[in-house]
Amino acid sequence: MGTDRIQKDSTPTLIGSVQRALRLVEAMHAEGGATAKRLARLTGIPLPTVYHLLRTLSHEGYVEREGGSFRLADDLPLAS
Repeated sequence: MGTDRIQKDSTPTLIGSVQRALRLVEAMHAEGGATAKRLARLTGIPLPTVYHLLRTLSHEGYVEREGGSFRLADDLPLAS
C-alpha cells in the first residue's frame, strides 16, 4: 500500500471476437450481403468462426439470412 501504485497500461484491452464481428458487419454493409464463404475471404476470418459470429448476430437481430446470403437487418436493434 502507501506509495505503491498500479500503473495504467496505455494500450486498451481489446476483445478479438468483437473486432471480428464488427469486420463482418462492415463487410456486409459494403457488399450489401454476401455468403459466409465470401465474408470469410473478405475479412480473413476463418469460415467456422464466420458462421458462429453470423449465428450470434442473427440471433440478436443484426443479420438476416436470404437463401445462402447474409445481410444486415433492415431494422437494426441499436437504440429502441
